[in-house]
Amino acid sequence: MRVYCDTGAYIKELAELERGGVISVHQFKYENRSRHISKGAVPSDLRYDDFINYTYDELKTTEVLSTLTYDQLGGINSRFAEIQDIVGSQNRTDAQHLDSAYMSGCTVFLTTDKRDIWSKREALHALIGVRIFHMPSEWAAFLSHVQTGG
Repeated sequence: MRVYCDTGAYIKELAELERGGVISVHQFKYENRSRHISKGAVPSDLRYDDFINYTYDELKTTEVLSTLTYDQLGGINSRFAEIQDIVGSQNRTDAQHLDSAYMSGCTVFLTTDKRDIWSKREALHALIGVRIFHMPSEWAAFLSHVQTGG
């Protein structure tokens, strides 16, 4: 199961699930660097002045990022505009994270953002089919979701 963690949502218990092959944790580093998340995600709505947190080496060696084509960088199958309509135009980075999860085939999105993302989880699920869980408060619900196979 592919799981996307936005900035701050990673908790150490995810490592055990990932080591066991139950999940794979993904992120595109639009904001902060997380040394715990090594699997990339397809970038969304990148602009020239965006500050992304990757070294050149990481871009060449990260699973998803090293195989991207130029067309994929342009957002093939992107739902960015519709996502941004839901989360608000002032929350561009949140929309990028959600769109990256969608384009990368993640079925779960973990967040610490209750106001802009979690509170809109039903509308976002209807649009992109990704289940959203708040970390750490919904850890048990997330585990149940993983154990039942989604």
